[in-house]
Amino acid sequence: MPAVLRRARLLVVSTVLALGTLSACSSGDDASPQSTPSTGASPGTATDSGTDAAGALVDVTAMGTTTGTDGRVYLADGQGRALQLRGFNIKTEDPLAEASEQLLDDGAARGFNLLRLSVYWDHLEPEEGSYDEEYLEAIATVLDRAEARGIHVILSFHQDVFGPAFGFAGIPEWATRTDGLSYTQHDVWLENYLEPAVQAAWEHLYEDEDIRQAQARTWAMIADRFGDHRAVIGYDLLNEPFGKIREGENLISAAARVQETQITAMYDRLISAMRPEDPDGWMFIQAPNVASVGLPVTLGAVDDERVVFFPHMYDAAIESATYAGGETSLDLSFFETYESVITTYPDEHGVPLMIGEWGLASPENEGMDVFVAESLALMDRVGSGWTVFNWCRGDGYCPIDENGEDRPNIGQIVQPWARAIAGSPTSWSFDRATSTFRVTFEDNDASGTTDIQLAASTAYPDGWVVTTTDAEGEWHHEYDESTGVLSVTTPDSGGQHTICVQPRSSELTCSAPQA
Repeated sequence: MPAVLRRARLLVVSTVLALGTLSACSSGDDASPQSTPSTGASPGTATDSGTDAAGALVDVTAMGTTTGTDGRVYLADGQGRALQLRGFNIKTEDPLAEASEQLLDDGAARGFNLLRLSVYWDHLEPEEGSYDEEYLEAIATVLDRAEARGIHVILSFHQDVFGPAFGFAGIPEWATRTDGLSYTQHDVWLENYLEPAVQAAWEHLYEDEDIRQAQARTWAMIADRFGDHRAVIGYDLLNEPFGKIREGENLISAAARVQETQITAMYDRLISAMRPEDPDGWMFIQAPNVASVGLPVTLGAVDDERVVFFPHMYDAAIESATYAGGETSLDLSFFETYESVITTYPDEHGVPLMIGEWGLASPENEGMDVFVAESLALMDRVGSGWTVFNWCRGDGYCPIDENGEDRPNIGQIVQPWARAIAGSPTSWSFDRATSTFRVTFEDNDASGTTDIQLAASTAYPDGWVVTTTDAEGEWHHEYDESTGVLSVTTPDSGGQHTICVQPRSSELTCSAPQA
């Protein structure tokens, strides 16, 4: 069974139609592809591009950022289209086995295009200055697997309770200094981080120049080794960093100081070492998982132009109940609190926001259907992508069961979403009750199509219809059955566009959302 319960956290062919109430619409079902241009609608048809999945990968060297109508910052491709990336974590010490062809097929079949893959320093460099070539080759094999399926990869430098000196994985023992202080392992995850020896190890990681240099050297080696790989979009610089509570501090004041002075400085050091080896990769940064308990993010500005804020989202009450044997319960106030503290950093520093980890160990429990729906809605409101924890078949945090089927409630992650938006995004949403997907945007300098990952077999088993607010004849679409991507071309009118996808059987309406 994948090692997922060790971790307690703080926390879719087309028939073109015209309807009197709409500008134009077009539908998809399982019949042979047809078009009916006599209706006056744009003659979109279902197609098979014949392109291998790797062709879906974005050219990282051409990427930049763009801004939504609400000021939200997005990653952008070479055409200036606002991007979303959705996918999954694979946390593993055995990447060949647990980032398997089967699991990556499972992810690609659901339309996901992002993998956050754990990389452990103690496995990379078990002895100082000596890198494990077998481990590096295993990572390279996983990257090749991901590329073949059109999945981008974030290499995540991972740690759990610092590393093997404390029975976990992460920072190697040779880079762990405890000052001879004590360590007792606890069932409650956070308590391990508060042990004196672990606290000392974090302080030395940040403050000791030789450990700083060793860390930067290894991170730079990874950038040099894998930065040119087509699948690699960037690096998550350290999973859930922590720090020491110094004399006179409490957890809240220490978390603020550590973020402001030590973690920000570490990110600057690591990026400075990595940039000569990979000038194009994105640097994904996170704070200690304080936002999940309502504490502010106080990271400083990171000195780089290709940064993504990549926090985690866990309801501490649900996580605690999971591991302490209590009942999980839904408290909707969690979402309001989390949203209020997690948006301050990207708003202040003008960087994209994506959620690096979120998930549930017991998705079948009462109320967790609402929890998943609210989580997805929140991430749509504030971010531009996510990776669910943890991609595996089985129970616990696994979103799919042993037979490869979506598990109850968490299966909501398989839904329509906009991979690329050819304009300045205003909003997007999927209404599960009506199976209506809607994306609204305004024209800007972007070119190309708006691409929607349809999840047709899940969201539209009896067929779908695409409609827009544009005049009939001014827009068209194509649907690629091999990838499940619906591509819609809208006129460059300098105005606003809304694209809607609905079930064939529904009463068709498409309008921009109310302000």
